[in-house]
Amino acid sequence: MEEKDLRSDPDALLKEIEKDDAKKGRLKIFLGYAPGVGKTFAMLNDAHVLKKRGIDVVVGFVETHKRADTELLLVDLEVIPRKMIDYKGISIGEMDLDAVLVRHPAVVLVDELAHTNVEGSRHPKRYQDIEELLEQGIDVHTTVNIQHFESMNDAVAKITSVRMLETLPDTFFDLANEVQVIDIPWEELTQRLKEGKVYIPEQALHAIDNFFQRGNLFALRELMLTLVARKMDSELLNYMRAKAIPGPWPTSDKLVVCIAASPYAKQLIRKAYSIAKDVHAEWYAVYVLPSGFTEPSGKAKVYLTDALNLAEELGAKIMTLSGDDVADEIIRFARENNITQIVIGKPLRSALIEFFKRSPVSRLLYASSDFELHLITPTVGKKGKEPSPPPPRKIVFKLSDYLMTLVMIAIITLVNAVLQNFVDPSSLVYIYLIATIVSALLFGVWPSIFTSIFSLLTYDFFFTEPKYSFLVKDPKEIINVLVFLFTAIIVGQLVKVVKKQNVALQLRLERVVLVEEMSREFLILPPLEQLVEGLAAFSQETMNTLAFLRTTILNDISNLTTKYVQKVINVPCFVLFRAKGGDLQLWSRSSPDLEINQNDMAVAHWSFSHGEISGAGTETLPSISYCFLPIKSQEETIGVVGIKYEFKNLLPEQRRILGTISNLTSLAASRWVRIG
Repeated sequence: MEEKDLRSDPDALLKEIEKDDAKKGRLKIFLGYAPGVGKTFAMLNDAHVLKKRGIDVVVGFVETHKRADTELLLVDLEVIPRKMIDYKGISIGEMDLDAVLVRHPAVVLVDELAHTNVEGSRHPKRYQDIEELLEQGIDVHTTVNIQHFESMNDAVAKITSVRMLETLPDTFFDLANEVQVIDIPWEELTQRLKEGKVYIPEQALHAIDNFFQRGNLFALRELMLTLVARKMDSELLNYMRAKAIPGPWPTSDKLVVCIAASPYAKQLIRKAYSIAKDVHAEWYAVYVLPSGFTEPSGKAKVYLTDALNLAEELGAKIMTLSGDDVADEIIRFARENNITQIVIGKPLRSALIEFFKRSPVSRLLYASSDFELHLITPTVGKKGKEPSPPPPRKIVFKLSDYLMTLVMIAIITLVNAVLQNFVDPSSLVYIYLIATIVSALLFGVWPSIFTSIFSLLTYDFFFTEPKYSFLVKDPKEIINVLVFLFTAIIVGQLVKVVKKQNVALQLRLERVVLVEEMSREFLILPPLEQLVEGLAAFSQETMNTLAFLRTTILNDISNLTTKYVQKVINVPCFVLFRAKGGDLQLWSRSSPDLEINQNDMAVAHWSFSHGEISGAGTETLPSISYCFLPIKSQEETIGVVGIKYEFKNLLPEQRRILGTISNLTSLAASRWVRIG
């Protein structure tokens, strides 16, 4: 395991190499939490410093908003004239991308990163202009506010009640080589608003009463710092993996709590949340699924899902790992994610039993690492006893399996009876291993153990001196017998492990195949662009044809969605897409007699309008029998999937696959839904 941890991660190494690639330009972002904090002012100041150092700096596009102090900073800087584009009779100035490329400076200033270019520009968004400049080896300095990043859009809308229409993907933020946070106290920003340095006086008063409220600004500042911290943490992890640094590095606290399908799991989650909150740590809830194990059942499933739901409500990131060695999987995850603290429950068994059983706790206690380990004692009930674990699977006795092993032993005995005339009889015992291996592969562990013992007795009776008795006089034969017995049992156990691993692999392949099949079926559907190209001018007849095609394609997409949802969880389900009037329309259901009442539709509307999961087994409107999962494209929610099942009872793997199905559905249906 140590060797594995010390090897460089190829993906992380590639990211480090890309950062150091001299051919590409470097991106510097001046990041603020609200208009007026001084992003453009800071960028222009920085440009003057670069110019004094002899670096070739030009202004590609800067919006001063007629602020005198900002316009003063443009003096002595070379400004590329804007390209004027006529749009609906109005002449609009945009950055002249071609002129900047021809000029090819060392650094170009491009203000307002999230800006949408006027129709007729080369790229629809300004960040795409910047991507082209970077590809040509030009360094770009740009400005943006936190609310324009896609991942922050929903949070900002909840805080300020204002949804930003101009957004850009977070992946562009990840490209930044340098981020400079422009942060001023909210009192100073409010004073600047009152002085008319951000908006004209009438607009400023309205802004102070709405967007620029004190609570809003505090929340936006925290979001900004969180985004920057997340980027720094991601870059640190890439560096550590690229350089094969085992970690953890004590840069910031990150905590992982290890849970099992136990009644004490929720206690452990609460304690981990308390520790993480006290140290302001990002935290994970991790469950290790043994190889070949599909999912817990009965009470064990209730314990696990309840704990994971609680962890999710308290802000933890849920992770499911797979492996037979729980301690190794936890340590590997912790090292890969720069975890500094591990929280695990203290076993209720005696220390002696724990030592000999080599439990994950004892392994973690003696592991050579820099983690801080929290050993939490579960709160025991009145009786002071640990609840009994879920009952093991019943051993099914099949007489036919044991009869088949006897037949194999009989055949091998007849073969050995012939071979003893040509080879040393002491070596014949190992031929019986064939029967042990075959029975382990076909029938399982107990038939293989039976085969081992019965083969040994058969060999002893027929091929050792004195023959036709179970006595063994020759010491060499005794050694052969013992070696055979241990070899047979070990081989049987190894076959058992291989079978478990094969089952686990088959489960993973089934999930991959499910997603692949769904993707293939969606790809078979004709894309909107292909159909539109085959139509004439947009007459009324064309629009009628498009409406017919919309109905046909959405019907196919919704039927595929219900088909694959039922493959993941075999319960009644249905799909709703946005109709022409903005309402929800039922497109497919798993069975014609599936009933959906007004209360169900009301909750579906809530999930559709808020873009969040709701209904059975959630914290939002849980009294109905359906759980609703939103189907979201990048810009909006286009529909919902309803399943007759409680969301809290879904295992993490099922949630991930259902989320993948929802994403594939949105990719296939989003453009067709918008036609309406």
